[in-house]
Amino acid sequence: MHRRSILATGASVGTGLVAGCLTERIAGDETADEAVLEPPEEEHAHGDDYAYPTYGDPFPTIELQDPLAETTVDTGTIDDECLVCTAFYATCPAECIPLMNAIATVQEQSVEREIDDAVRFLAITFDPDRDTPEELRDHAAMVEADLERGNWHYLRPADAAEAESVVNDDLGILYEREGDGPMAEFAHITVTFLVNPDGYVERSYRGESPDVDRISDDLEAVVDAME
Repeated sequence: MHRRSILATGASVGTGLVAGCLTERIAGDETADEAVLEPPEEEHAHGDDYAYPTYGDPFPTIELQDPLAETTVDTGTIDDECLVCTAFYATCPAECIPLMNAIATVQEQSVEREIDDAVRFLAITFDPDRDTPEELRDHAAMVEADLERGNWHYLRPADAAEAESVVNDDLGILYEREGDGPMAEFAHITVTFLVNPDGYVERSYRGESPDVDRISDDLEAVVDAME
């Protein structure tokens, strides 16, 4: 995969390169009966198709290992909880740091709002070779994710091929490796999904610094609507 193919495959996903990472700028959405929230306010009426699922689309079924909890997470069997899901790699020098800090803060706010038992947080690495269990545990400490609460899952594909299949192909979070060895980086877009308990996407938040309060408000609204 080459850098220009990320743009071609993404079909109008706007991107910009910062410190080895690609950040998405625009995307589209469409109304759907399966979503409980109203369509997003930021209408991008370009008639474009996007590599990743957006408002009202079914979320792909993902079955991956959580090496820290020593369990397998299968989104196809989660039918009573919302999902907040994104993809990252632990040694990312740029976008992944504020992204994962934001998701960990949403986890904290879910406790404050007393909805933490109705949501799971899925952080999927597309760098399984370097993101060992030890590396992921250190990452959790860095971003202050609460592993003890039991609703935060680091999901690790078995190898690079499965990472590409799940993250690139299924989720449409496009990425490519740049360089070799321990200092290699990834060019990638950043997308965070809010998925309702019926398995449909309510929001696809673009960018490396998603609005924490907005995600928390949307999450709480979905939880309330699905009760």
